[in-house]
Amino acid sequence: MIEKQTINGKDVWMKVDPYHVERSNPNIIPTEYFTVTCFYEEPAPDAKDGDPIADEDGETKLFESPVAALAYAWKQVKNETR
Repeated sequence: MIEKQTINGKDVWMKVDPYHVERSNPNIIPTEYFTVTCFYEEPAPDAKDGDPIADEDGETKLFESPVAALAYAWKQVKNETR
């Protein structure tokens, strides 16, 4: 899913992708998270060259829902583009 946002007057495209987690016990949830990547030019649907949102350790940040991913990315981009 790619969603276009305008943040601080700039267009940003946010791509949310599912991220499946293999668990040794399939009854442990969640088994699916979401990642978000930001693009500052309109991306192709299969684009992989954007800026992934990372956690404090530099690893790809995982979210429990697409809404949480978009909300967090929006705040990050807003703070970066002041």
